[in-house]
Amino acid sequence: MNNTQSFIGALKQINKGVKDNSQDVAFYYGQVIETKPLQIQVDQRFILDGDFLVLTSTVATDDFLLKGDKVILLRAQGGQQYIVLDKVVMT
Repeated sequence: MNNTQSFIGALKQINKGVKDNSQDVAFYYGQVIETKPLQIQVDQRFILDGDFLVLTSTVATDDFLLKGDKVILLRAQGGQQYIVLDKVVMT
């Protein structure tokens, strides 16, 4: 096998690893369990704190999110960050 074929093979392996480890974007519902510091419980499975949360300008406004509020989140690829999009309003 020549160097070019080895290089192409290595690139294919890297690409396969990246695809296997990536996660699609997904929506989740959560509930604010603490406001300062902000903590959101997601689907009664896990709790996210400020290290994992990205706030939009709407929810970043002081006193917009209150304890007990339900929110919709967008999980970024890889699940390392969750964007808090807005409150969920039940009618």
